[in-house]
Amino acid sequence: MCSIRYHNLFSEGRIGKVKIRNRIVMTPMGTGHCGPDSRITQELIDFYTARAKGGVGMIITETNYQSEIDVTPITFGMARLDHPNKIARHTELADMVKYYGSVPCIQLSIGMGRQSDAPHLVPPVAPSECPAVNDPDIICKELTHSEIKTMVSNIARSAEYAVTAGFELAEIHGHAGYLIDQFMSPDINKRTDEYGGDLNGRLRIVKEIRDEIRKRVGDALAVTFRISVDQKYPGYRTLEEGIEICKLLEEFGYDALNVDAGRYESIPWIFPTSYLGTACMKDLSYAIKRNVKIPVINAGNFNHPKVAEEALADGSADFIAIGRSLLADPDWAEKSRLGMEEEIRHCIRCNEKCIARVLEGKELTCTVNPQCGRESRFIISKADKAKRVTVIGGGPAGIEAACVASKRGHRVTLLEKEEELGGQLNYASMEAFKWPVRDFNEYMKRQAVINDIDLRLGVEATIDTIRETKPDVVIVATGARQIIPDNIDRDNVITVVDLYDYELKGDEKVVVIGGGLVGSESALGLAMKGHHVTIIEMLDDIAGDINIINRVSLLEELEKHEVKIMTNTSYKEIKGDEVICTTKDGREIKVAFDLALFATGAKRDDELAKAVKENFLESYVIGDCACIGKISDAVHGGYITGTRI
Repeated sequence: MCSIRYHNLFSEGRIGKVKIRNRIVMTPMGTGHCGPDSRITQELIDFYTARAKGGVGMIITETNYQSEIDVTPITFGMARLDHPNKIARHTELADMVKYYGSVPCIQLSIGMGRQSDAPHLVPPVAPSECPAVNDPDIICKELTHSEIKTMVSNIARSAEYAVTAGFELAEIHGHAGYLIDQFMSPDINKRTDEYGGDLNGRLRIVKEIRDEIRKRVGDALAVTFRISVDQKYPGYRTLEEGIEICKLLEEFGYDALNVDAGRYESIPWIFPTSYLGTACMKDLSYAIKRNVKIPVINAGNFNHPKVAEEALADGSADFIAIGRSLLADPDWAEKSRLGMEEEIRHCIRCNEKCIARVLEGKELTCTVNPQCGRESRFIISKADKAKRVTVIGGGPAGIEAACVASKRGHRVTLLEKEEELGGQLNYASMEAFKWPVRDFNEYMKRQAVINDIDLRLGVEATIDTIRETKPDVVIVATGARQIIPDNIDRDNVITVVDLYDYELKGDEKVVVIGGGLVGSESALGLAMKGHHVTIIEMLDDIAGDINIINRVSLLEELEKHEVKIMTNTSYKEIKGDEVICTTKDGREIKVAFDLALFATGAKRDDELAKAVKENFLESYVIGDCACIGKISDAVHGGYITGTRI
């Protein structure tokens, strides 16, 4: 029975002749989970099976390449469907997805072209000679007429293999500046033959791909096309041209369009950050819907079923593509259908354990879901012997360890000195653009309540109070303390933790000392509230402790909100209402302030941990009190510790 609240989201849909049980589509994401021979692994099958079990209507696989020439250090762990010996594993994947009621759709690509991640190892190709994105000194080779024909033939051959493997849908990878997209882009495609020139010429390869697939498999395979309709970069494709392209794609016989934005020069739009807001590409989808009759799929921070339902109800899309939210919670769809929104483990849009790992040539997982990509290895099983477990600290590390231990049958007590759970997530989620962290924080707090944990809030843990719980095991997750220089005792000089309860009066001058992620995001939040903000950072750049995708997006927002950034500048002291700084070349600078905010890092709060080690036989130290880290370190450390007991 469908949730009345999300009637549109859980209504049956159709692409071509293929019926789809609901309007939720798992968007294609590179995982790095294929074997060295580019075959589908059992681990990858388990990954997709979990999402099919979780209620997704259609699953689009990560892209499948067509030739060994596409294989570079990053794509080494990605699939190829280029030979009959790959069909068996693809069949198993398609079968498992179908067994659980979802529709498998295979994404097909002819490669990265000028965006090759290792142009010095594999000579890159492109529609025309042009600099390689990752090494402009290397000039991409222009594809010959014969090579283009071979690519068209190869991708159609893969479509034949896909039909044999049991797929009823295929998606052509034509977005994000990859090779097919390069043919469509006049700033790259300078050809003067039939594959260049006007829009019809630049899209000729796209038409030939659809025609060749139809020639080989008829109507046995519905074919969709993924396209960046607005590349969000000066001089590149605008929505107006995107609309014209989509009209042609419909004419060519594509059965649906998967609409998004960006290319690697505007990378935050490919992997939307929280700074871009929810449903951040819905306007693009709406514009395309007004101009075509075939179904339109739309992605872009649809974190909550309510947001997805609204996009369907107002006619912005026919299907909603969910990506990273399904990494965080494979049961996102089923929980939404049953009205269990509070039970959804929310993606925090950090991009750290998913795309950032894949870009490093590693396997994908998830910051908030350690089981992601490890479904067959990370299994919570009942403990051989139930123990009394006492957890000290109610932040993400402590809560995760407590919940996993409780699920395994242990009797768990959690001591938290504050009156509220959440730890550092409480202040890390207070800015408006930190909505994903706020959602995750609320989820974690609820899990602590519903997992049969004896919660003791407002209790300062000491060796005596710990002994009172009669533990067999003690887990210390007391976190860290923010660093602030000595001899500063003023109401208007605070740390980022104090900002959680600090009342700002209005249009004030704020100096943020420390330009890491915490300081930079605090500066952005203050600037968005109308304050005049300056960041002082001793290094030569800010936000160097986060991945390139989120960093680019954050820097764009800081510039938009006119945050002044002073790099290679060190804090010296505070005198009166001025922060005294010194530059790299020794000059002294004075910056006036109404509020000085220290974001100069944290130190481990590990005094209790040392005492616990001396007094209890089985104990563990996790989270920031073990080693200062990120949310992913806290959650993954808590999970692993919970499984060890």
